Amino acid sequence: MRPGQTDVNEFELAILSNLAEEKPSLRQLIPKLRVLSREFTGVGSYTKFMCSSSAPDLGDERISLNKPIVMPGVPNGMGALLFCEGGKPHTLETYTHGTELWDGVYTGFSFCRST
Repeated sequence: MRPGQTDVNEFELAILSNLAEEKPSLRQLIPKLRVLSREFTGVGSYTKFMCSSSAPDLGDERISLNKPIVMPGVPNGMGALLFCEGGKPHTLETYTHGTELWDGVYTGFSFCRST
C-alpha cells in the first residue's frame, strides 16, 4: 500500500470484519471508515480513523479481537483492539505478544480459531 492511502487496507479490514462478528453494529460502519494515520511501533501499529456515521451501542467501548492473528515471522502471533469514541471506531491497535518485533508487513496473515 502506498503511503498516504486513506482506505482501510486488507489487514485492517480482516480484523474489523472479525470484530464485527462480536459487535454486529460495527459492520455497517466499516465501509464509512477513512484512515487518518498509521503508526508502526515495531511491536504493532495504531490506525486512526474518521467515520461519517455512528452506532450508539458502541459508545466509548474497547473491543478485543477474540482470536489470535497468525503472522509470518511473529512466532507467538498478534492481537488487536478497537477503541471507539461516541459510537464511532477511532483507533485500531495491533500488537505482538511478548516482546516480539513486527515490521508492519502483513502478507500471509491468518486468524486462529478461537478456543
